Amino acid sequence: MLKRLFSPLTLVNQLALIMLLSTVIGVTGMAISGSLAQGVQGSAHAINKAGSLRMQSYRLLAAIPLTADDQPLLDEMSKTAFSPELAQAAVRDDQQSQLIALQNFWRSDVEPGLKRAREPQEVSAEIATFVNRIDMLVTAFDHSTEQRIERVVVMQWAMAAVMGCLLVFTIVWLRARLLRPWQQLVRMARAVSHRDFTRRANISGRNEMATLGMALNNMSAELAESYAVLEQRVQEKTAGLEQKNQILSFLWQANRRLHSQVPMCERISPVLNGLQSLTLLHDIELRIYDIEDEANHQEFTCQSDASCDNIGCNLCPRSQEASPAGGITLKWRLADAHMQYGLLLAQLPPGRHLSHDQQQLVDTLVEQLTATLALERHQERQQQMMVMEERATIARELHDSIAQSLSCMKMQVSCLQMQGDTLPENSRQLLGQIRNELNNSWAQLRELLTTFRLQLTEAGLRPALHASCQEYSARFGFPVKLDYQLPPRFVPSHQAIHLLQIAREALSNALKHAGATEVTVSVTQQAQRVTLCVTDNGCGIPEHAERTNHYGLIIMRDRAQSLRGDCVIRRREAGGTEVIITFIPEKLLSSRPGDNDD
Repeated sequence: MLKRLFSPLTLVNQLALIMLLSTVIGVTGMAISGSLAQGVQGSAHAINKAGSLRMQSYRLLAAIPLTADDQPLLDEMSKTAFSPELAQAAVRDDQQSQLIALQNFWRSDVEPGLKRAREPQEVSAEIATFVNRIDMLVTAFDHSTEQRIERVVVMQWAMAAVMGCLLVFTIVWLRARLLRPWQQLVRMARAVSHRDFTRRANISGRNEMATLGMALNNMSAELAESYAVLEQRVQEKTAGLEQKNQILSFLWQANRRLHSQVPMCERISPVLNGLQSLTLLHDIELRIYDIEDEANHQEFTCQSDASCDNIGCNLCPRSQEASPAGGITLKWRLADAHMQYGLLLAQLPPGRHLSHDQQQLVDTLVEQLTATLALERHQERQQQMMVMEERATIARELHDSIAQSLSCMKMQVSCLQMQGDTLPENSRQLLGQIRNELNNSWAQLRELLTTFRLQLTEAGLRPALHASCQEYSARFGFPVKLDYQLPPRFVPSHQAIHLLQIAREALSNALKHAGATEVTVSVTQQAQRVTLCVTDNGCGIPEHAERTNHYGLIIMRDRAQSLRGDCVIRRREAGGTEVIITFIPEKLLSSRPGDNDD
């Protein structure tokens, strides 16, 4: 009841109400006590008056016989008997009948008897009766006064009990409404100051403390939510910075690796692996075109092991689970303003998207790959031009020096032969031998000049071999088959020229000497080695052909040695001749420990 009564009130109003209640109780007790004290005071005055009547009665009894001088005593006696104090006390104590009987007895018996008596003994009986009645009235007044005093005492005890209850209620109320809520709020404030937002204040009611507790609970909940959001944002920012740091580190490492001097697979595959680990992309594949020929390209993937296994590479991941089917195929073209170098393909899981940082990573990596491929193409062209210029210079020197000398010697020998009739027979035979040797030397020189002037105009070995096969197909009258199984740009340009010249020399020998109806040129790769094989079904090479002035065979062996490879020229069991050149490309040699380029 009190809780429902006090709940709508504020703490200040409740405290004021308690103070007002205690004041009302005190004032009420004081008023009741005052009222009872007034009754006690009136009874005391009445008792005094009654005592005065007793004394005046004895005084009048002693003054008998009364004279005119004693009349004031009678008047005073009458005045005291009919005084207001006695009348009020009689009314208050319900003794009116007894007082009236006393007053009537005074007027009817005592006062006339005193006036007639000449001796005290005549009215002593009436005086005794009058005094006895006065004692009875005083006794009644005393009894009423005692009752009033008892009531005052009882009232004081009751007020003390009520005040004690009120004090206990106030203490309990203060503890329940102020102290405990305040302690909860203080503990909660300390917990919040220590970043503990789980504590809550459980304060019932609708007062200020409950409102403050509810506000602090809401504030703590909002702070917890805000702190969680801030922590999440900090974690997201930290993760973003870490990812950006990983991306920058990856791009830096990728740039260093792409511009290193190791084989292309050792450069590309780790970069693709890093790209797959940093993004949502999977099944990443890089296609490098052979002079914008999309049909002929070299593929590099995160799991590419065609080249790495051959050189003992452990850069590519092994035994990976198959990627889930489906998804979106993304393409990035590796091209600049001059040429298209390749294509980057990747699978994106369905319903997923690349973030802004991941998209920038892929775009930057595509630019790096494009720049790397463009630089390699430019270096290859520069190297090819240098080789071509060097060979053209040698050809010009041979043409301007040895060729001129041989021509002059041939003319001089011809002049001597025109004078053959005048020369001895031995001299004519010697001139014939000299002329034959000059013709052979001239043929060899022309072959050397043709070889030196041969240019690898096509970018790469495959197009050059294809063009040569088409050229000799027209000269043979049947198609020369080409089986080319090397990746694009697998053989450096300066080595590709030697390989092309060996193939042309073998085709030329087959055209001149074999009488073949079928010629095949194959270029294959086994482990680290590249094999060029030119076969025909002709008559076959004779035994010890190199000893019978077959300088083309010697030149092929010399070129194979310049490739640091092996050259085998032999008859086939099924008939015909086969020329087999086996070597390791210079790029793979440079990546092997302990090998240095000459």
